[in-house]
Amino acid sequence: MVESVLEKTMGFREVVIVYKPSRECLELMRRYMDTLRSHGIRVDTIWVDEVGRGDLDTYDLIIAMGGDGTLLRISWSLCRRRPLILPVPCGRRTVLYEDIACIKPDTIIEKVLRGEFFIDRLERIKAVINNREYYALNEVALISQDSGRVLHIDVSIETPFNKTVYRLESDGVLVSTPTGSSAYCLSARGPLVETLLSNIILVPLNPVTLNTAPLILHPFSQVVVRVHDYTNAYVDGKRVDTLAPDSIALFRLSNSFLRIIRISRRRDLVKSVLGKRITLFL
Repeated sequence: MVESVLEKTMGFREVVIVYKPSRECLELMRRYMDTLRSHGIRVDTIWVDEVGRGDLDTYDLIIAMGGDGTLLRISWSLCRRRPLILPVPCGRRTVLYEDIACIKPDTIIEKVLRGEFFIDRLERIKAVINNREYYALNEVALISQDSGRVLHIDVSIETPFNKTVYRLESDGVLVSTPTGSSAYCLSARGPLVETLLSNIILVPLNPVTLNTAPLILHPFSQVVVRVHDYTNAYVDGKRVDTLAPDSIALFRLSNSFLRIIRISRRRDLVKSVLGKRITLFL
């Protein structure tokens, strides 16, 4: 969902730049820091690999300077608080970013301080695994701990209109957001879904039963997965826990979405995703 900003000026008091430690990002970071400080705004910097849960909760604005992995790490840090996030691309994969490389940093900061932008709300999945809560911007993956061995899973899907329960035999299962549909979900032959839509995507990984297809579920759905073998749980590519046999994991959409600053309303999602997924012949 995209919303307009109503305020004419933004009162940012504390800003943090989460950066990828490449030469390009470091040079870009200096330029943004100089511009922000010229407006009397305090600026902190954190290397993306050092960001922990809760480290970014006190800031009014987070500048994500890197690629998609940087934004995922920021999402990992934020649980319930929702500061504004300005993505500045300088990484290898930047599907979640706007192409603003041709715009000068001082121009972008001026627009942000004047409130001349839109807010893109990216929904996240809330997962409860072994009584711990996690928030995934892309997906949660449940994958057999014993590589090469089929995982037996019972899946229960409850929507406002239906309830479906079935047995799945596969390498695992993905529970994805529309944002994550351009990531692991797409590689697993799931659908590419517009991020403005609100839904849950359920994708089996290499299912034994060939008539098992990816599912796009109602946004009010709750998915309950019971595993019958030892299973590793990954949130946005980060391993978070191991489920014992007969453990249950619960999934639903969360209202703790990320608030992303967009300078332009329009993005070519299909081009930005599929245009970068091409075979390179050596």
